[in-house]
Formats: sequence, C-alpha cells, structure tokens
Amino acid sequence: MKVKVAAIQCACGTEKSFKSAEKLISKANDQECEIVLLPEYFSYKVGDTSLETSFRTIDWLEKVSREYSMVVAGNALMESASGRGYINSLHIFDRGELVGVQEKLHPTKSERELGIECGKELKVFDVRGVKIAGLICADILYPEICRVAALKGAEIVLNPVVSFKRSELPSSNLRYCLYFTRSFDNAYGIIKAGGVGYTFLGEETVGRSVIVSHEGILAKYSSETDEELVMATMDIESIRAYKNVNYSLTDRNVRAYEELLKNGIC
Repeated sequence: MKVKVAAIQCACGTEKSFKSAEKLISKANDQECEIVLLPEYFSYKVGDTSLETSFRTIDWLEKVSREYSMVVAGNALMESASGRGYINSLHIFDRGELVGVQEKLHPTKSERELGIECGKELKVFDVRGVKIAGLICADILYPEICRVAALKGAEIVLNPVVSFKRSELPSSNLRYCLYFTRSFDNAYGIIKAGGVGYTFLGEETVGRSVIVSHEGILAKYSSETDEELVMATMDIESIRAYKNVNYSLTDRNVRAYEELLKNGIC
C-alpha cells in the first residue's frame, strides 16, 4: 500500500492564504495526491485570532476536501471546554467529512499567554486504512509524546508548524534530521508543513517543509521563502514491516521510566 502525501508550503498571514493553499492543493490533486497538510495558523492574518477566522478556516478545509476528494488537514483555534481560553486544533477532513480532531499538547509560551490551553490526549485516527496522528508544531520536540504516537499504532504523523525566520536554535541547516530521527525511532512517516509569510503576532515565517520515513528524507523544500508543493510517496507496508523489527517499541524496560512520573522529573 502506497500513499501520495504532500506538505502545502503556502503563503501565511495574508488574505491571499486560502488562494495560495488551494492553488497548491489543486496541483497536488493533479498528481493524484491523497493526503495534504497545511501549515499551522496558515489562515490567520497579522493581529487576528478571531473565532470567525476559525469557522471560515474549518468551512474551507471541508470544502476543498470534498471538492478534491482528498484528505485535507489544517489548524484552527477553537473555544476550550473551560470557556476561558482556546485550543489549537488540527482538523482532518476526508472527502468533506470530519474524521479527526487533535489538540495541540504543548502550546508555546506565547500561545499560553494568549490563553491557548494544553490538549490532554494524543489520538490516532483510521483514515483510508492508514493510522494517522497529529503532533502540532512544538509537540514534535517532545520525544515522549512522539513515542506515545508510535505505541498507539500511528503510521503517518502530521506535523503542521510555524518556522520562524529568526531563531535562536542551533544547527539550522540540520533541523530536518530531527524528523528522520523521530521517524526512525518510532516507525512512522512524518509530514511537516510550514508556510511563508507572517504569524498572527507579526513574526516572519519560512517554510522548511519536509516529508520523511524510516528510509530517509523522502522530499524536502527547495526554498524556505517560496510557496511550494513538497510531495512524496509513503510506503505504508514498508512502515508496517519496520514496526515489526523495531524492537525498541516492544522490548522497553518500563520500570526504568517510573521516575519520570513518580519523582517529579520534568
């Protein structure tokens, strides 16, 4: 079983974001792509965190998924269950039907200051016979939750991101290696989609979209500052076969991890 997937490296933070995204989705459709992922917060203009934009985004995701008969995933801010804040949620549509919603588990400091709350559970969704999970932006930096996705059977992980043009993190030219490491350790493919433009806080962003599996880097952005379709074919049977030989998923000494929870290590 092989699945064509794509990271939609579209324009972000502008009224043109929807048009930019749909142009690239149409191109992916022309190449018989089945699963596409949009960047985190792609549809929110500078200064905008409104629920109106959220509802517009969700309606648009549903529409393009239905029109192109594709799996389309993108983020929107929703009111939290507490009613006192927001949840950053990845919405996954298949042919216009909502098949999964994953909350961001690790909002950044700036998000928390805006009232965005932490999600509580990593979910895995069965979509077209493939088990799909969502790790939203910074979630991918936490190896423990990446392993949880693997233990729950994820075969493809969707990772919508905001990649800041200016960053204090080191080794900027090697960051995509993190994605291969996560994929190799956990036996799933990863689609990372970043956008070009600005966040709703006015910070400049770049793309850096990449698609990886345990076999290596399947596709990578050619320019971090341009709109671009990054597309690859995921071999699901190869991923499943690798799960059976990756003994780190089954032979863990779980007692060695007790102190993570019991002794307050954080």
